[in-house]
Amino acid sequence: MTRISGHLGRSVAWTSLLVAALFHVFPDLAAAQEPPSEALPASGVDTAAEVQTEATAGSDTVADMITAPAGTSAAPAQAAATIDSVQESMAKIQLQAASGVGDAYVLEFGDSFDWVQLVSGEWIKGNIARMRNDKMEFDSDKLDMLHLDLADVSLVHSPQVNTYVFDDRASATGPAVITAEQVIVQTDEGTKTFPRSELESIVEGEKERDWWSMKLRFGLTLNRGNTNQLTYDIKFNTRREDRLTLLDLNYNATFGKTNGVQNVNRQLGEFLFNVFLGSRWWVTPAFGQFFNDRFQNIKFRATPAAGAGVHIFDKPKVKWDFMTGIGYQYLNALAPAAGTKNPQNDAFIPLYTYWDFDITGDIDFTVSWLTNLVVTTIGNTNHTGKADLSVELTSVIDLDLAFLYLRTEQPVQPADPALPAIEKNDYQLVVGISLELG
Repeated sequence: MTRISGHLGRSVAWTSLLVAALFHVFPDLAAAQEPPSEALPASGVDTAAEVQTEATAGSDTVADMITAPAGTSAAPAQAAATIDSVQESMAKIQLQAASGVGDAYVLEFGDSFDWVQLVSGEWIKGNIARMRNDKMEFDSDKLDMLHLDLADVSLVHSPQVNTYVFDDRASATGPAVITAEQVIVQTDEGTKTFPRSELESIVEGEKERDWWSMKLRFGLTLNRGNTNQLTYDIKFNTRREDRLTLLDLNYNATFGKTNGVQNVNRQLGEFLFNVFLGSRWWVTPAFGQFFNDRFQNIKFRATPAAGAGVHIFDKPKVKWDFMTGIGYQYLNALAPAAGTKNPQNDAFIPLYTYWDFDITGDIDFTVSWLTNLVVTTIGNTNHTGKADLSVELTSVIDLDLAFLYLRTEQPVQPADPALPAIEKNDYQLVVGISLELG
């Protein structure tokens, strides 16, 4: 009995120690098995406070799993404090704005990051990349690049320095907030207030490098076996956009061989320079194309022009532009038929239209059509049609499906009659990957 009692006593002691250890460890294990909490709602304060109350202080596991708006990992107390601070800052500014904001008023921000509140009440943290045509590009570390309709944005809290452009080409540079009715910008000359309805665009930063962006696309077709074919397509785009102007440069090259014999050799360069006059109108001092296609018998074709454009239809999900003017066409054929004047110099009227459909935040579809109506030699009239579907995979990588249509009404036929006749139409379909910077 004494030995049994001794074993029983030791068993009870070990069991007591094990139970105590389990009670000590169990809260952390249970917390670690809980699913990650959802993004904090608009108010943010009550939910974050409840999470903080339920979580044990110093529990790193739980802290890592609490997610602030826009997916920014933060401890519960940090998430609650940040959202609380941003909301308190916006409430104070809106209260002051109701009674009037003077030049000496100083905006007090609740965080060093940009925050936007959607009309649904959700807050998103990140950085404003740009805004034009009522479409805001907002870069979030966790959600990548978001394309937000300005109509879906309720409030903007932006301590970053950006340039805000309004009707009549007025602009202001500095940190700012956007309320339901106003845009309040703290500039070097003092705080300025503008009606939100007059906001045309937001340009990131105030330095030259902030106004440039680039995109590089690469597509490849490869066949081996009965047919050995290699075709590759490269497209490079660079853009500079400030508060008053837009410069857009494109270069597209396609080369291909079948069984070692070249059958595709085409280069297309495009340039566009716009000066904005208001929310709907702009002038274009220079735009046009430089074109070379060995298999269209075109050694060099240049079509510089000048004109003006207008936003015919400008809604958050759909945009439709039109542009026209007057231009000069230079056409130098590679090997023209006998009796054909070469080179040729003509005047033309450009007719350009462009549609942009924002299908979702990550999917964009654009269609454009350019007709160079050559009034001095109607047969030299040429057309360029494009359709591009872009799917955002990451903040810098897109999947692109691009269609290109080229037509010349009366192509310059080759000098050698044994060669096949030049067709009027050319079609190209490219599936490629794009890298976007800036």
